[in-house]
Amino acid sequence: MNVSKNTHKKLADVLVERILISTLKEAEAIILAGKVLVDGKKIDKAGTLVARSASVEIIEDMPYVSRGGVKLEKVFLDFGLNARGKKAIDVGSSTGGFTDFLLQSGADKVLAIDVGYGQLSWNLRQSPKVIVMERTNIRNISPQKIPFLSDITVVDVSFISVKTIFKNLLDITSDNGVILILIKPQFEAAREDVQKGGVIRSKELHQKTLQEVIAAVKICGVEIKSITFSKLKGAKGNIEFWFLVKKTIKKNKITEINNKKTELNYDKIITDIVEEAHKYFT
Repeated sequence: MNVSKNTHKKLADVLVERILISTLKEAEAIILAGKVLVDGKKIDKAGTLVARSASVEIIEDMPYVSRGGVKLEKVFLDFGLNARGKKAIDVGSSTGGFTDFLLQSGADKVLAIDVGYGQLSWNLRQSPKVIVMERTNIRNISPQKIPFLSDITVVDVSFISVKTIFKNLLDITSDNGVILILIKPQFEAAREDVQKGGVIRSKELHQKTLQEVIAAVKICGVEIKSITFSKLKGAKGNIEFWFLVKKTIKKNKITEINNKKTELNYDKIITDIVEEAHKYFT
């Protein structure tokens, strides 16, 4: 069906235009969270073109303290993860979107780690299930400095490559725990490859940066279980990606051989995921 841009507009733009939501980023998050109805039908893609005359309704407010919670919710669904009864560590907790999602999903405890100070939502600070570690650089963390090893470690860091902290992430994660990492290509690529404004738009560069992260992870001898892209772009409009890593301890040579037999075809997966991501945001 052909639609005219004169008569139709992206749903996120419509929400802002009608002053239902104040910013485009908030609009994208609340749409992805499934909280918007168009002519009575739930729409969860911000780029969906809707008629300018359409009835648009927000059925609930943002479910988490920040859009990060929506990002994490979607990837938990994509990967079939469950936080109930688990101990979790949120690396780069910021205002606490990830922490909020984990608590609402039944996590037993959440350790919120951030290099900054005073960012975590006040409500989350008051929760007896949340332990706050501020002014803390993950590169300076060791198992002896934290109250528990995590069953699930979730990671959203900026201005640093995850390749430089992966060993630390392994150290704070329990044996057979999982690490869910938000990969931001603009912080993984060489400085000269990042366009003005800090945005990467090249498919080839997305593929290259993801392959470099995979190489760094494989050196540590752990298993990458799944890869996908985030349905919400980053703050400046960057496409972001998710890696799910399983911390498995190789007990013997047979285990290592079996792991190699079942190893994913990462090159093909990355090519397909990057292509899918670019199509999604077109």
